[in-house]
Amino acid sequence: MSNGQNYIAAGSGVGTGGSLTHYIGEQFGGGVIFHLWKDAQGVEHGLIVDKTDLIISQAWSNIDQTLIGPSAQSSWDGLNNSNTIVVQAGHTNSAAALCLNSTNGGQSDWYLPSIDELNLLWNNRFNVNKSLSTNVGATVLTTLASYWSSTEYGDSFAWNFYFSYGYTFCLSKNNAFYVRAVRAF
Repeated sequence: MSNGQNYIAAGSGVGTGGSLTHYIGEQFGGGVIFHLWKDAQGVEHGLIVDKTDLIISQAWSNIDQTLIGPSAQSSWDGLNNSNTIVVQAGHTNSAAALCLNSTNGGQSDWYLPSIDELNLLWNNRFNVNKSLSTNVGATVLTTLASYWSSTEYGDSFAWNFYFSYGYTFCLSKNNAFYVRAVRAF
């Protein structure tokens, strides 16, 4: 363990034994690491949150009455959800597009997190916010707002995560909430 901060989440998958190179709260890859695991081959992977919110008031999508379906309903695959949202016929803007188009931190592979990815972020927000608070220009994850996920719930609804209480709920896609991008390594 490096500085006592290495972390492997309980139940994070096979191959999680051994020490990690990175740690939760580390400033790395254009943001801050909020989740780590090793795959079956022992290769370390992680999730990184952007250092700032992209926007504090954005609808899930301009297409807010159409069911995308299973390809945008993954609770764990935010990248696939995001890509599916933006290829809808008639799409012009969305929380997912903001993330996919971001080049913050010199990175170009950001996406709108799935609902489970937001839950992981919330579970590690103490270490993430501690790190963000020491970085000039970064903003801590607010506990006064909801963040959109890329996980669709139905034709007019999508999941979001309320950081004040740490719970998920679904609301109309035309509601405006915070957007913070994530990326994987």
